[in-house]
Amino acid sequence: MMNWHKARLAGLVAGVLLAACSGCGEDEEEPGEDEDPTEQTDRPGFANSDKAPEGLPFTLPAGIELEEPITGFNPFDPDGSCKREEDETAVAPQGSGDLIRLCLKFRNTTRQRIDVDLPPGLVFISSSDKVQHGMLVQGLTLEVPSEQYLFAPIKGYCLNDTRSGNGITDLFSKGPVTQYTDFKELFALLASKKLPVTGGAVTQLQNIVWNLTHDKALTQAERDFIAALPNK
Repeated sequence: MMNWHKARLAGLVAGVLLAACSGCGEDEEEPGEDEDPTEQTDRPGFANSDKAPEGLPFTLPAGIELEEPITGFNPFDPDGSCKREEDETAVAPQGSGDLIRLCLKFRNTTRQRIDVDLPPGLVFISSSDKVQHGMLVQGLTLEVPSEQYLFAPIKGYCLNDTRSGNGITDLFSKGPVTQYTDFKELFALLASKKLPVTGGAVTQLQNIVWNLTHDKALTQAERDFIAALPNK
């Protein structure tokens, strides 16, 4: 027969085991069961998302046509990659960014000159999941002569840090204008600034864009960097 010391010890052990298992059951989940290392960003088309970018549709002015698919241009040879044969020289590249370089081919079907305003936040969608989508971070205005074409080399920033920048044979289409609040704040901060053409400042601005694609708020250091850029 078990004496009272052994009985008491058995009761204590049973109590400890019961307490340790007090949340166990059929509904218990293993640690990290809900975590998915491949989970995509909530921002379609940004960062590691393979969905189409979202935003407000962008419509060209009446009488203006944009040739699609859009191809790239060689920044070291714009005359050979984004110039009409009848033009003596290529139009100077516009915009800022090192990794997105597009040749926009506009046609004006009217008998009057038309200014085409490309807004900040305008996205260009890559046809390949290996090549980054692009975005303008500052607005551009292009003058398209009456009844003529305009081949315009445009530079922009990348939206997918796990993909590569584009080459001259990569294909794009005109996308929407992003409406995320943090991006719109970035555009407002950059509106009065003279954006860098190349170099370390472009790299830093690209990193800011990538951070926003991952839904990371602008840091004070990033705000200070933008504030230090020269004004137009």
